[in-house]
Amino acid sequence: MPLIHANGVELHYHLQGKGTSVIFVHPPCIASRVFTYVRNDLSQDHRTLLFDFRGHGRSASSATPITIPLLAEDIRQLMDVLDIPSAYLCGYSLGSMVVLHALLTYPQRFRGGILLGGLAEVNTVKTRAKINAFLAAGTLRAQRFMSFPIAWANADNYQTYKRLRSETRSGDRAKWMEYMRSGLHYSVKDRLEDIRQPVLLICGERDREYKAYMRELQQGLPNDSSAFMPGVRHILPAFGAGPVSELIRGWVDAQEERSSDAEETLREGHEPDRLDFPYWEQQDGDQPHTHL
Repeated sequence: MPLIHANGVELHYHLQGKGTSVIFVHPPCIASRVFTYVRNDLSQDHRTLLFDFRGHGRSASSATPITIPLLAEDIRQLMDVLDIPSAYLCGYSLGSMVVLHALLTYPQRFRGGILLGGLAEVNTVKTRAKINAFLAAGTLRAQRFMSFPIAWANADNYQTYKRLRSETRSGDRAKWMEYMRSGLHYSVKDRLEDIRQPVLLICGERDREYKAYMRELQQGLPNDSSAFMPGVRHILPAFGAGPVSELIRGWVDAQEERSSDAEETLREGHEPDRLDFPYWEQQDGDQPHTHL
């Protein structure tokens, strides 16, 4: 993956495929390689962008402290450099906070969001304890301790684990900690109703911790669709890659069809009709949900 200069830092990226653009947003410590399976599938008929945030993977570090708003701005400026006028954002775990902030801050650039095990704020004892444990390890300079469980949890085989751990250990521990601290204190929960773009929520059916966060997102977002992945906990990019790719593909294509139909209807001087995503049944206040 080549390097490109955006927002004052050299970012490691890979642009692949043609069609509607989908940009993948990784959580702290681990980098964009975690999306490899989903990207490889989706790039067959969509334009996909993987990149490592500053201080992660093979991107350069920087003196500027990482915050959720800064990472959203990094994405916007990277899109400018790569001449991507608009895109869908796909965020995993704490990366979903960057997606939500970007949807709010740059609504003209982002057509919608996909959250894999997403959350609007860290508000449970379990999640806080895990983040604080990693922060404590970082304070003790235990980068090897921090990289092992993350790489192991996100790998479906030993070779993938080795690649993930190598990528993870090449990052800047200080930037990992800044990203985690920013996520720990960031909240967009009270602003979810202001996100007008469509948002797809995907959660592992066995992911009890993030099911609670998913309910908060469902209650706050005005235009969401949601799905549970059978037999999967939180590690959706590795253990639910095939079904996740198909969900994203169908949902993105449905949003594009809806947008195209609405534009044509408006040109003809009529009110646009609702176009529902065919994989979902409407329930509970017109909020779409499904099990795969």
